[in-house]
Amino acid sequence: MIRLNKTELGYFAILFVILAAIFILNWAAPSSITSPRHLAVDLSAPPDQPQAWSVQYWIPTKYRALYRWIVQGTFALLFAPNDAFGFYLTFIFWGYAFFCCTLVAFYYFLRALDFNAQMAFVGCLAFLASPPVTLAYKYPVFTREDPLAYFLVLLGLLGVFKRKPVWVSVIAVLAALTRETTLIIPLTYLLAARDSWHNKILVCLPPVIAAIGIRFLLGYASYNPFEGSIYNFETPWQSLAFIFCIFGALWLPFAAQLRAQWHTRQTAGEAWRIIISTAPIVFLIVFGTHIVFARAREIRISFLMFPWIISLALAWFDTKRARLTLLFSKPMSWVWLSGVLGSLFALTLFASLAIPDTLKLYLADFKNGYWLGISNLHLWITLAVVLPILVIQRREQATQLGR
Repeated sequence: MIRLNKTELGYFAILFVILAAIFILNWAAPSSITSPRHLAVDLSAPPDQPQAWSVQYWIPTKYRALYRWIVQGTFALLFAPNDAFGFYLTFIFWGYAFFCCTLVAFYYFLRALDFNAQMAFVGCLAFLASPPVTLAYKYPVFTREDPLAYFLVLLGLLGVFKRKPVWVSVIAVLAALTRETTLIIPLTYLLAARDSWHNKILVCLPPVIAAIGIRFLLGYASYNPFEGSIYNFETPWQSLAFIFCIFGALWLPFAAQLRAQWHTRQTAGEAWRIIISTAPIVFLIVFGTHIVFARAREIRISFLMFPWIISLALAWFDTKRARLTLLFSKPMSWVWLSGVLGSLFALTLFASLAIPDTLKLYLADFKNGYWLGISNLHLWITLAVVLPILVIQRREQATQLGR
């Protein structure tokens, strides 16, 4: 039984309040959870009937069924079939509930990687500050079953850490019925678990069967899988902007820490060995699938990699704690930080007022105050904090090699 101390209870209370604030932000944005009518648009349903969830008949979204079954089943138990507001509340409740479950699971996932309670809390804050979560319901993210997928991936990885093959297989089956890219759970077990190949196949076979079986159960239909990639190439600058917003300021720390770990070939335990050894292939599969088979702007797809990306980025920041403390202790550093942030927002404001048509031409759906604002914050951290530390570190390494 898990026992929480007062500090951890405080952490979770803060995280849940911040998550509630994020839902309020998305409600006010406006977004798909602003009203039942807004939700109906997102679900391609009649304006007064979001419960019709018409997008469930589209390919391939119809196969991502588990979250829909949970929402529709709860709605059927508690409300009348024509109660649009009741369905709206049910949808929001399960979205918030599964995001809360994800935060709890992510905290213990980070603890399993030997982060202390404070750093695990910071990792959860990084999760909440990631654009796919902060603007989860703002167009064009289209968050629906994703919080459940995030939660199940974390549970599956914890099962891999703890060497619970049955646990991994059962969770992976549920995940496969939620979103097909969650097959990275059995893939992780296949690649990294210390088990016989016979047992690995037995663990991985049920979720694969589930992913294939639901397609036949709900009616298989072909579609053009490259429609998204064609759009990505037609709008390259928008695609790059949204790709940056998947993890924002965490991209470079993740890459730097993964490179360092692969270079030293040293890991701090079994859990880290699993994460580091599978990070490259998980990245190639999830990100590759996203860019080839979907639009880059649907950033929640690649965000499924967050257990790998955030944990490695968090480790990088943890190792740079002394540098960060020194950076933020100098008055001139604050001048630099303020100057970079002010320049980014001034440039954005100038472009929005002086060349709005050009901005819309190159950025299309990205030209929105919310997306421009959050991207500037992450770009600010990248340019003003992460890059200077990387440059200084590179110079120090070059000096040491030259001695």
